[in-house]
Amino acid sequence: MSGPSERPVAGIRFGETMTGQITLGETDPRSGYRNPGAFGVVVRGTIHIEDLGAFLDDPRHEARLSGEVDIPSLGGRFESDSGRFGLFTPTEQARMTHMVYELGVDVGGVRHWFRGHKEIRVAGPWRLWPATTTLLVTLHEGDREGPVVAAGMLRLRLTAFTALLGSLTVTGGVSMWRRWAASGRFTAFFAGGLISTYLLRRRA
Repeated sequence: MSGPSERPVAGIRFGETMTGQITLGETDPRSGYRNPGAFGVVVRGTIHIEDLGAFLDDPRHEARLSGEVDIPSLGGRFESDSGRFGLFTPTEQARMTHMVYELGVDVGGVRHWFRGHKEIRVAGPWRLWPATTTLLVTLHEGDREGPVVAAGMLRLRLTAFTALLGSLTVTGGVSMWRRWAASGRFTAFFAGGLISTYLLRRRA
């Protein structure tokens, strides 16, 4: 918490809802999505960027993710406050970054780790929408390194994308001018990463 003489720190918060399906026993997200035995999943997440400046300076651009994973076939909604989000997180591939979504959840009293990523790969502009709205997911037993027990894909629908934009809020109790500046900085960073990847054809 900021002391009385410390300047408030601007942050960003926004929500995102993605829907899709996964299959138990599958380890490949695309195969799990197409499997006839797949069942529905909804993920509702809130990204908490507590310090926008530190987030932008961080090479992995990581922030906290909270939310819930709704899997009726496995018993209902599983809430989590111990998640991680990454925006344009570098990968070992020179032409690709990831948008990372991870949540630790208890399913039937057993700890599981929900891992998802969007592949932001250098490509033509026609690839922008499917890449930024398709989440490849795996469900692990235990922690993020545990065995994969299910896999599939989720998508961000157009209506959910509109809701995401509307939910973007500047946090930290800063002045109106700093709220505008923070919102502009975040928007410029996000748009700049996409322009770099899909128009300039270099990794964000």
